Amino acid sequence: MPFFITPDGVKLNYLSAGEGKPLVFLHGWAMCSRVWKYQLERFSKDYQVIALDLRGHGESHNEVGECTLSSLTLDIIHLIEGLQLQKVTLVGWSLGVSLILKLCSLASSHIDSLVLVDGTPALVARGDFPYGLPPAVVKRMLRLIRSNFTRALSMFYQLLLSDKEEEMDHREEVWDLLTDSHYLPHKEVASALLMDFAREDLRGELGKVTVPVLLVHGGKDRICLPGAARYMREQLKNAEILFFPEAGHAPFLTHAEFFNIQLKKFLVLL
Repeated sequence: MPFFITPDGVKLNYLSAGEGKPLVFLHGWAMCSRVWKYQLERFSKDYQVIALDLRGHGESHNEVGECTLSSLTLDIIHLIEGLQLQKVTLVGWSLGVSLILKLCSLASSHIDSLVLVDGTPALVARGDFPYGLPPAVVKRMLRLIRSNFTRALSMFYQLLLSDKEEEMDHREEVWDLLTDSHYLPHKEVASALLMDFAREDLRGELGKVTVPVLLVHGGKDRICLPGAARYMREQLKNAEILFFPEAGHAPFLTHAEFFNIQLKKFLVLL
């Protein structure tokens, strides 16, 4: 697996395949680049596909650097600039959506489109933003991560799929991609990153996005609520929205074929 070293000395690994227009895939909290298996297989035939293991996740390290949304955002910018990528389509899932919103204005000259999958500009609900999780829910999860990381992850995993998806034929393969313990971050990394994720309110970044955006969201998502996608659609200048009515938090895995068809249509129109 290729890797690069960040300016603060963190070794970051990424998957890379194919040639052509670059598609950079960013995974979610407590995951790794493996979750994009179905997209890497499909799009490496026509595009240069790159999937990064965020610092502290997967096969990337984090011995010396902090782990916040800001540090992860800078890592992605260093990757894009280090690989000399131009006209990049960024595809982010969940936490990856927040990272994209943070970096868009910082690396706008390199980016020509965005795909925001099951994300939110604010994970936690606020007075004028009711589309987030209750603060008490996130606080309980943070306490549980510190006391019993395994149990916390088990509770998190239970929220990923809808009831209908639990019955699908390829559930076991999807479950393996989502829950392989060999690629987990340390609990300190998971806790610090979730805490930072919960603090962020990126609604102000939405108005700065000028490139085309495809919003994709599961209609049964219990982590990043569907209302957040509708809110982003209203705030973005050039966005279309696609709901998967029966999907939970990972439609690119549970409905991979249809997701890939829709992503291809979006890319062709750029």
